[in-house]
Amino acid sequence: MGLFDLFKKKSECKPTNTSGSDIVSSPQPELIEDNKQENKYDNRKEYNISVNESIDRKRLYELITALVEHVTPKKIQAYQYKSGKKYRYYPKRLSEAFEEEMSESNKRIRFTLDGDEFHFLIKKERLDKCIRIIFALQYNLPEELFKKIEKFILDEAIMASESDYKDEIKQNSKSIYILENGQETENPNGGRIIGYKVEPISSDFQNYPGYRFISYGYELGAFYRMWFGKGAYEILDKDALRNFPCYENIVLDNDVTKITLYDDISNYDKKDNRDKQMDFRKELRIDEIASELKKKEAEERKNNSDPEINIQEGNFEHGGVRLIQTYLKDGEIAHRSEADSVEERELDENGNELFSIIKEL
Repeated sequence: MGLFDLFKKKSECKPTNTSGSDIVSSPQPELIEDNKQENKYDNRKEYNISVNESIDRKRLYELITALVEHVTPKKIQAYQYKSGKKYRYYPKRLSEAFEEEMSESNKRIRFTLDGDEFHFLIKKERLDKCIRIIFALQYNLPEELFKKIEKFILDEAIMASESDYKDEIKQNSKSIYILENGQETENPNGGRIIGYKVEPISSDFQNYPGYRFISYGYELGAFYRMWFGKGAYEILDKDALRNFPCYENIVLDNDVTKITLYDDISNYDKKDNRDKQMDFRKELRIDEIASELKKKEAEERKNNSDPEINIQEGNFEHGGVRLIQTYLKDGEIAHRSEADSVEERELDENGNELFSIIKEL
């Protein structure tokens, strides 16, 4: 379901109402000049942090508690995508929600917190080589919090970025207009726009300077501020990073390279700053590297959909906790789609074989 389809579905479930206060759920809204209501998406910056998938879960929770110490949400919502459940937690129950999700398999993680002053997401897809942490915070929060965030980045991050939230949306998302009759559209020419709007972007949005490439859980691009840890140097040229001319380029603890492309995070639309973003992408070969990663990821996804070996965990018929299926053709390993038989082996928790059989397909 596309973004427009999603909002169309929502509008069909609600009575039409054209009051500005009822359309603030429009994605990434930007106030028009005659609307004086404070926009909750203004004055925020977004962090995107990629960490090793083997990170100590306590460190993730320490980052969450650091945020909660400096914001005062009326409620916290935890979405446990692994279990398909959605809960509303107050801070005193946050650890319970976190522990439940993080105790599950690490193949896929989505843990979300929402409050009036922040949004926080921990995410990992099945093929990701790292865990992504994405959150948006108001600019005017205590400096102490931002120092804690940078300390976490220096200690744990493969790579991380900081950018203006509205710019992040503008560079990476489509736009939905809300018309006077309450309908949503990607083409506003059919009726007068009311309330909130964002500038539309072209379909070729990869050409936008702040476009974010995502593959294997790595987030590559050119942003106001960036940090690159040791794991990043396996992907990007370390010398090219440290020799790139910009507002700030320094080496910090743990061999982390910190780059600030221009002087003021809010000046993202200045031509010189947009040019600097594109220069960074070209100098570091961001687009080429992202394309190579995406091709590898697509090939791996294809192989996973037609595997030679399939491994499942659970409780199986002969007491095993792991089932290994090896697909065969004429007695040789083959892809599932080509196989004429499958060897099934059940293993106990210590890896000892409990049962084995070859079945014809």
